[in-house]
Amino acid sequence: MEMTLTGTGTSHGVPVIGCDCKVCTSGDEKNNRFRCSAYIKSNEANIVVDTGPEFRLQCIKYKIQTLDAVLLTHSHADHMNGLDDVRIFSHTKSSDSSTSSNETKGEGLPLYANKNTLSDLKNRFDYIFKDVQIGGGKPKLSLHEISSGTKNQFAVKDIYITPVNLKHGKLNDCGYIFTDSNAEKGIAYLTDCNFISDDSFAVIKNSCTTIEHLVIDALRIKPHSTHFSFLEAMDAAQKIKARHTWFIHMTHEMLHTEIQDYIDENLKHFPILEKIVKEEGGSVCPAYDGLVLRA
Repeated sequence: MEMTLTGTGTSHGVPVIGCDCKVCTSGDEKNNRFRCSAYIKSNEANIVVDTGPEFRLQCIKYKIQTLDAVLLTHSHADHMNGLDDVRIFSHTKSSDSSTSSNETKGEGLPLYANKNTLSDLKNRFDYIFKDVQIGGGKPKLSLHEISSGTKNQFAVKDIYITPVNLKHGKLNDCGYIFTDSNAEKGIAYLTDCNFISDDSFAVIKNSCTTIEHLVIDALRIKPHSTHFSFLEAMDAAQKIKARHTWFIHMTHEMLHTEIQDYIDENLKHFPILEKIVKEEGGSVCPAYDGLVLRA
């Protein structure tokens, strides 16, 4: 199983429109950040987490050619507003030559999200669920409501997925842990959060033997009302004890190299993370678009 981080930036993306700061004008590709999204593939399955405004461009750039499921973390624009572009993946060509290849049989592309996200989706993309003339002009989706907890784990072919509840301010956001059937190693994807409950930490711990990679919201140095700061993300990472921790949803306030320097300078305040990095070959780093994680 491998996860490609197809976007690691905050809601504005980086470069920010009209900004000429050192990050937005940097020639280093690690400072160019699409809105957050991830692509997970295995021997059998292809999954995306979130369909933000650059979803089409991300699919083209990272050669995503087929999908078995879409997972949504929450309904904010930077995570869902590209949903219409899943229509290219949501139609199964008919074997009947008299039927348009854009028409499908069956329930459509599975989409998984929590109750609030599905409610917002039906409102914002109401045309998807209305009867219209025959044609392939809208996605065909099969909606699946999910809840946090290991007992609510579900599978997309050979990838097993455990939902975990996060708080994004007052909003219930959904993180995901990805494992295989043996649940030995996992990848935890926890974007857009500023609080993880003890129950949710327990869900993460019980989802697999080892979290190989933790991908976690880390907006900036300064605290924020709905996102982890860098130090808050490190505190959460110390509780999760992943072998590798990766920051995502970063603003344009700091260069990639400056974020790494800040992490390194503060690692001494987090002894468990420091031990993982210095004695166990782990890492704590800012992620970047195109980073591939394997478990």
